[in-house]
Amino acid sequence: MAGPTRITGIILTAALLAAAASAAAAPPSLDALLRKPQYGLMLLSPAGDHIASTVPLDDRTALAVIRLSDMAITTQINPGEEGFIDDAIWVGERRLLAEWSKRVSGHAQPFGGYSLYATDVDGSNRRHFYGAIVNPLQAEPEHVLIAVCVRSFSDGCDTRIERVRIDGKGKDEKIVDGPERNARFMTDRNGTPQLSWVYDDDDIQHLYRYRDGDWELLNDEAESGVERIPMGLNYAGDAALLWSERKQGPDVIERFDLAGGDSRIVASDPLLDPISVVHSFDASEPIGAAFGTAAPEVRYFDEAHPHVKLSKELAAAFPGEFARVTSSSRDGSKVLVTVTSDVEPGRYYLLDTRSGDTRLLGRSRPWLDPATLSPATPFEIQASDGTPLSGYLTLPRRAGGRAAPLVVMPHGGPYGIRDSWFYDDETQILAAHGYAVLRVNFRGSGGRGRAYVESGHREWGAKMQDDLTEATRWAAAQAGVDGDRICAWGASYGGYAALMGAVREPALYRCVIGMAGPYDLPTMFKWGDTQRSDYGEAYLERVLGTDMKVLMERSPTGHAGEILAAILLVQGGRDRRVPPQHLREMRAALDKAHVHYETYLPHNEAHGFFADQSRKEYYTRVLDFLDRHLSAPASAQARQSP
Repeated sequence: MAGPTRITGIILTAALLAAAASAAAAPPSLDALLRKPQYGLMLLSPAGDHIASTVPLDDRTALAVIRLSDMAITTQINPGEEGFIDDAIWVGERRLLAEWSKRVSGHAQPFGGYSLYATDVDGSNRRHFYGAIVNPLQAEPEHVLIAVCVRSFSDGCDTRIERVRIDGKGKDEKIVDGPERNARFMTDRNGTPQLSWVYDDDDIQHLYRYRDGDWELLNDEAESGVERIPMGLNYAGDAALLWSERKQGPDVIERFDLAGGDSRIVASDPLLDPISVVHSFDASEPIGAAFGTAAPEVRYFDEAHPHVKLSKELAAAFPGEFARVTSSSRDGSKVLVTVTSDVEPGRYYLLDTRSGDTRLLGRSRPWLDPATLSPATPFEIQASDGTPLSGYLTLPRRAGGRAAPLVVMPHGGPYGIRDSWFYDDETQILAAHGYAVLRVNFRGSGGRGRAYVESGHREWGAKMQDDLTEATRWAAAQAGVDGDRICAWGASYGGYAALMGAVREPALYRCVIGMAGPYDLPTMFKWGDTQRSDYGEAYLERVLGTDMKVLMERSPTGHAGEILAAILLVQGGRDRRVPPQHLREMRAALDKAHVHYETYLPHNEAHGFFADQSRKEYYTRVLDFLDRHLSAPASAQARQSP
């Protein structure tokens, strides 16, 4: 940890704050909302004099190195056509490592594979090699620790930590092999191995610590019933911070003594999991965890830590937003601060921790004015059986005093995934078009602990669907929402839930949009990449059940003739997670029942759309479909129906 620093007051000027435009400003266009961010990842160099930033372009994502004194680009890493820089890390005062992926064989979705590219800030001494960053070794800036695949198998790799020179010279040095195949690693700041964790073929986590030259098992999920995930080590290197599940209740952050083996909870909430951990201003150790359903609040592990005061001052300078240190100079005198919110995709500041001065470096999407975007309002209700349900209701900023039609957006996954308060593209696309948006964390979602996730097992088309229905009826009764005009739109599980909603509640939804939905549950045991492995098959049996009669009863394909809502089906032709067979089954069922539907079927997309052309066409069709079915009031809609 860097030496003590103090901030007498973070100095913010009007130029550093987000522009406050007139409330009468028009909402952003679809093109503006789909436009790629100007900046993605942004990282400060250890010397504090350069930043590295990913730059999304039309057919690639490059990485630029920018000198802060004059904001000139000193070099860039261009992965070429259909190449994408996914992550980067500084490994010395003047050297950078970037991880990249590439689109292959006509797929729109990029694929990675332990690919690393290194360069100096002036563009010299470039090197391409394979591995994953473990530790940039700040105390030994000429070396870096990477994890490499030493033997490849159909189910993964035997991994090893190696110590390599950042200039590409010399011989790589073996440090330690992983305890099992596909092992991940964590070392202390000096590079000594401390922890490793693995997920086996049954998705069971094993956590190890390194003692006396060997790996010692700390947690076997099969026996403990919970996962314990390393988040970082303290500065001294004698304790680990673990994100730990509980059999009942939300996840917690634990401090685990590496020598003695004792652990204690250092951050928790009675209802909610943490959102993320918060690091010290020199990025050397986690010092707290963020919690909440709106702008997160940080709970610190030790209020006496010298950087807690700095962190609190930073939070106070950006009320209603989430400000966090994302990188720092080696001595902690300069830090890069990222600020986000429900209406702010990202602003980046350079903060001098000694003077308190800040400098706005840029905004990820400067063409989007927060004053024209629509805030997310968190809600909490109870299902009829007492299960807590939460989520977000977003009302369009410019509704003109009229109640807005409602679009319900069940999230994908569904297990362990949660909708959050932060900026969401699709929510803003709908709100800018005049729609209210409901996002629901139904049972099975993440954010409330392991037991809450598991409460959704075998509840597809049953209690999970009931949760969406109850939340929809609650939202329909809220001020500013027209409860007579409702559609549902979702992807993956969300697409399934949208169509199943039309089956279960034919009078509730005017229209439904399913994107890559698994509409025929028995088909999940025959098609798709999940069922191909022993783990995947066991997972499906655990979360869906094995009674094919029940699964067919809970499938939209088994009830096509009962759907009264208008239907739009969207599917990527190269989707391996939810393959087009589900679409074929759904179309066959609808055709047999003589139910009309519309489709959009880009052949080169996978499970999610990545190509700009496909994304633009997809959202254009979605908005047109919603406009046609939600624009008319209920009485007119009834007159138009056949």
